[in-house]
Order: sequence, then structure tokens, then C-alpha cells
Amino acid sequence: MPQLTAAQRRLTVLVTGGANSRQIAAEPEIRLRPEGVRDAIDTVLAATGTRTPAHLAAWATARRIVTRPVHPTGALITTPALPRRQRQLLRGWAGGKVNAELAAEMGIASTTVRSYGKAVLAGLGVGCAPQAAVVGVLTGLVLLSHINPAWPAEPLTGTGPFANGRPPEGRTDAVGTPALVLL
Repeated sequence: MPQLTAAQRRLTVLVTGGANSRQIAAEPEIRLRPEGVRDAIDTVLAATGTRTPAHLAAWATARRIVTRPVHPTGALITTPALPRRQRQLLRGWAGGKVNAELAAEMGIASTTVRSYGKAVLAGLGVGCAPQAAVVGVLTGLVLLSHINPAWPAEPLTGTGPFANGRPPEGRTDAVGTPALVLL
């Protein structure tokens, strides 16, 4: 299994936090030109088997590369009661789906998906879909199986199969031992 380099782990943390290309390129640990950021992100997505920044964020949280959202949110103290369709959207983001796919899957207009997305962000107290995925995983709104169907249909816990940051025996993942990185 390939392992993420220190620079790729840092890039993962920055993407999860919603950093833009200029902020990522300015990071000394990464050393990229702004025009090379997209390719570097694509490389990390491929290495982790994820499709989108929100999917990467959920994956990185499950793997304990990311352990908390960028900004404090009350959602970590009291899990918000998101309506069913908003939970469905959040779980779709964490599973790597883009809004167009979710609109088709949910049988709703793309404008309704955007409206649900804004409500999810507000309900979780975050500013972007990757941060919503982090909070979703940490609060149990997103189960591990929503991120990767090969993983167990249970929330991330401190004592569960992912307590050591690795999937259970017999389950595969694209990256070996992760480093614990706090945002």
C-alpha cells in the first residue's frame, strides 16, 4: 500500500480545511507553484482512492489524519438534528459525490441541492463541504461505510476498529499508517 508523504499529508489537511490554491502554494512544507496545486490534489485523491475534497476530508478524518474542524463548532458538543435530506446530502459529500450526482440520485433540482448544502453548512457551523464531512464523521452523522463501502457501517469511535487509525483486518485501504495531524 502506498503511503502519503509528509507534504501530501499536509496538503490533505489544507484541502480539508478549505484552503485555496494560493494558500496551499504558500505553505513551506508543500513547495508548489499555484498552477501545480490542482495536480498535487489530484495525486492525493488518486493515492487515497477518494474523488472530491469532501470525500478526502471524510477519509482523512476516519484515518485520523484530521482530528477536528478548522474552527470550533457547537456541532461537536451537541450533534445537530439535520433533516433526512440534509443528512443524505452530507453522506453523499462524504462518499465522494458531487452536487449534480446528488441531485440526480435524490430526484431534486440542483438549486435545491445547493439550498440543502447551505443548510447543512449552517447546521454544522462550518464554511465548506470538506469541513462538513469532518464534522459529520466526528459526530457520527456519517458512518465509515458512507466513506468507503468496504468499511464497517458504524461511526468512528475511540475504541472501534479505527481507533488505531487503520481499517479492520481484512479490509483494504490505499494508505498505510497515517500521521496524526491537527488543524
